[in-house]
Amino acid sequence: STKNKMNLDRALILLLASVGAVSGFAPGFTSRQTSRVVSGSTLFNEEAAVSVDAEAPAAEAPAAAVEEPQSTYDTQIYIGNLSFDTVESDLRAAFQQHGTVTKVSMPLNRETMKSRGFAFVTMSNAEETAAAIDAVNESEISGRTVYASESLPKEKVAEGKKKYQAKKQRNEGSKIYIGNLNFDTTEEDLSAAFAAYGDVKDCFLPTDYEGNPRGFGFVSMDEEAAAKAIEELNGTELDGRTLTVNKSLPKGQKATPKQIKLYVGNLSWGTEESTLRELFEEYGKVIDCYSPVDRETGQHRGFAFVTMDPDDALRAADETDGYELDGRILRVNEAQPKGYGGRSNDNDGYDGGDAYDESADESWGNDAY
Repeated sequence: STKNKMNLDRALILLLASVGAVSGFAPGFTSRQTSRVVSGSTLFNEEAAVSVDAEAPAAEAPAAAVEEPQSTYDTQIYIGNLSFDTVESDLRAAFQQHGTVTKVSMPLNRETMKSRGFAFVTMSNAEETAAAIDAVNESEISGRTVYASESLPKEKVAEGKKKYQAKKQRNEGSKIYIGNLNFDTTEEDLSAAFAAYGDVKDCFLPTDYEGNPRGFGFVSMDEEAAAKAIEELNGTELDGRTLTVNKSLPKGQKATPKQIKLYVGNLSWGTEESTLRELFEEYGKVIDCYSPVDRETGQHRGFAFVTMDPDDALRAADETDGYELDGRILRVNEAQPKGYGGRSNDNDGYDGGDAYDESADESWGNDAY
């Protein structure tokens, strides 16, 4: 009867639904077999054909869009040759004129808590970074000409420095080192002395963290004028001091000394500079004799420097080391740079030769200043 047939169809549907559920786990029973069984039932075929038709290919998932890598731009800027008195607000003020400054990082000296001569500024995007570098590079901040460039990985810094130094030398000519300066000598005094030999492109006297002169300076001139100035001014006097004048050498490079500077320590407070000069003149010509004095008291600091020709200096050091003068036993040896691993003698940074050693400078951007 019709009622029995409908009941049979419902039973068949339930049975096949169970079989379909199991077929997903049974390895030998596929959905294709299920489709063939139910095809005899019109009722099942019309209502469920879409869900059980295994012949229809599965819809392919849309392929994930492959994002092309976006080019990145380092928005961090390196600023070198900063004054030790520069503070973060000075940098922020200089850079915010060219965009949004998101970060300022300025390493400090742990002892003085002042700038170490360089810093990093981060802008918000590439356009602002490029604009800021172009505007700030070779501008003046806190009285110093600063140099700004895109911050580079460490492995590229050396290469960048070589290019920078080459470009700077082409623009400024030869850089001359002037040592043994009087602490009262000004940049104007030094420029005037060198101007007699050509155009002075730059003159700079380094100072310590407290702003006191360090006793040496740099002058930049055209190569021909520099050579003439070195020849004429080396060994001459300026403000009562005998100058050491030579071409400034790259970091770590030493010149063969034409003269030797001796350190003389353990001096009696009563020893006069003239007395010390007379002692060393017994061994040859004394080119320069200098006793550093305390700026507050005017009293010499218990040591001195004597400059002589190499042969005379070596003989004098050998003969006077251990010599008794004014009741004190002298200590005499060749002057060495500050930080030298050997015997310490507080020689004010002189390198023992006739060229300034730039190795003590913390920031390459400072260009040995």
